[in-house]
Amino acid sequence: MLKDLLDITILQSTLRMATPVMLAAMGALITGSAGIINIALEGMMLLAAFFAVLGSYFFGSVWAGVLVAVLSGIVFAFLFAVFSLKFRAHIILMGVAINAFAVALTVYLLRSIFHVAGAFSDPGIKGFETVDLPIIKDIPFLGDLLSGYTPIVYIAWLLVIVMHILLYKTPLGVHLRAVGENQEATETLGIKVSLIKYLAVVLSGIFSALAGAYLSLGQLTMFTENMSANRGFMGLAANIFGRGTPIGGALASILFGFADALAMRLQGWEALPSQFVLMLPAILTIVILLMVAIRKELALKRIKARNVERAMSEPQK
Repeated sequence: MLKDLLDITILQSTLRMATPVMLAAMGALITGSAGIINIALEGMMLLAAFFAVLGSYFFGSVWAGVLVAVLSGIVFAFLFAVFSLKFRAHIILMGVAINAFAVALTVYLLRSIFHVAGAFSDPGIKGFETVDLPIIKDIPFLGDLLSGYTPIVYIAWLLVIVMHILLYKTPLGVHLRAVGENQEATETLGIKVSLIKYLAVVLSGIFSALAGAYLSLGQLTMFTENMSANRGFMGLAANIFGRGTPIGGALASILFGFADALAMRLQGWEALPSQFVLMLPAILTIVILLMVAIRKELALKRIKARNVERAMSEPQK
């Protein structure tokens, strides 16, 4: 039974399923580095998935669909930034509002533009074609594992590297992390904190847009209502579990991707209820967040214990 589960196809599915979560995790990472909790990633991803199909259908090009999706991500990320940063709306409530608005707007546009409910699929929608990597495709096992994916899968991994370089090797990355760690001290250095925060939110919108475009033009060539399926929240959890680092977030995303791939594989098994199988990614999210909370609590207890020991030892000196 275990042999049937852990074959090359489930590893391939893991990488495919991990891609949107990884992109969302990079979006959560860049806003988190600037001290912003962006739970609107889910809504931005869903909106981008719809606008990717819209652009691809009307312009007849998959890259036109990606461009329209990215523009939608920038617009809605900017709106999120304006209301939460300029007008001081509660950032969590603003994220909830964006997510709810995304569900309602995509349902409305699906009915008003395409005159269908639930899902839209048409031969006019141009999806991504797979890419075979030269040389690598001919290597046994590695060729099957690493070659034959759509471009956004490879773009996602490149963006992980770019994010690592950006955060730890560039002045902009230093400024981002400084804003997140101590905004007041950063302002005294003459760094434009508001500009940094706006930039972080807009970049997170672009990451979410790429994730949404991948869902509707990469994994599928269609749009279905609520097709983001909580992957934005999984990205948040992956970033937390990855300790706020690009590599850690990418590795955590693979874990979520494996849970998704495993759920798909187990759906055909009569021994397990289908409802339980579909809950696997959500259960994993809860378990990871619980582990992070426990880890933080234990770390706080260790710090307190060291402080108590230090305080008790001082009078003896």
